[in-house]
Amino acid sequence: MKHLTLLAIFIAATCLSSMSAQTSLTQAVDFTVTDLGGNDHNLFEYLDAGQYVCIDFFAYWCGPCQSTAPEFNVVYHDYGCNAGEVTFLSIEYEGTDALTHDFETSFAGAEPPPAASGADGGGAAVHAAYGIAAFPTYILIDPTGAIVEQDIWPMDAQILSGVLDSYNIAMLDCTVDVNDVDDALRFTAFPVPANDMLQVVLPVGGAQVELLNLLGQRVLQMSTDDQNLTLDVAELPVGSYVLRVISAGDIQTKNIQLLR
Repeated sequence: MKHLTLLAIFIAATCLSSMSAQTSLTQAVDFTVTDLGGNDHNLFEYLDAGQYVCIDFFAYWCGPCQSTAPEFNVVYHDYGCNAGEVTFLSIEYEGTDALTHDFETSFAGAEPPPAASGADGGGAAVHAAYGIAAFPTYILIDPTGAIVEQDIWPMDAQILSGVLDSYNIAMLDCTVDVNDVDDALRFTAFPVPANDMLQVVLPVGGAQVELLNLLGQRVLQMSTDDQNLTLDVAELPVGSYVLRVISAGDIQTKNIQLLR
């Protein structure tokens, strides 16, 4: 079952019979959002280029969003990772970039579609413009701007692929193959959950290591040429963090839990 906002609960109580779709719009409203990598995405630019656009409206705290995010990612890869006939966007409801990043790294899987947060990336305004009242809501917009699918639900990779196939949207090999990432180039961190000390093993030296809280604030930061690090996290509050390693222009992240 989808997670309803308080507004949606009120609407459902007063006019449930009139809710036939999660967005009542039949024609797209233009928007520009900024994804977690700092890239802007303008809807009408994609449509003017002849693209279909498939949007995942979600909230970082939503349970059903967590279960369907990896399914959305599978279809994103099956249809060319935004290099084919359809562009995929994930647009969050109210979270910060840090909260949205934590959601994506925890649930969406490797190399997910571009995601814009609600608070920092402009997603909140898009949710409001489209009248999104339940999460997740998946819609499909055709190149004319018509919202041809107002609520793709239930949603999994097979169902979404079937919807795209019904519009003769072709599959395409993704130029970013997550299976081609060399495990030897990844960093490791243990133990997870951590208590007082966190061990980090880097594939190469010459890296910047950062630990961020869910507000996106750096609580630890260091530059090192060593490949084996010990981070003292004893004074940090318990909770969820993001460990980020920047090396030779490459950025890798891992979710870390601190317990006592």
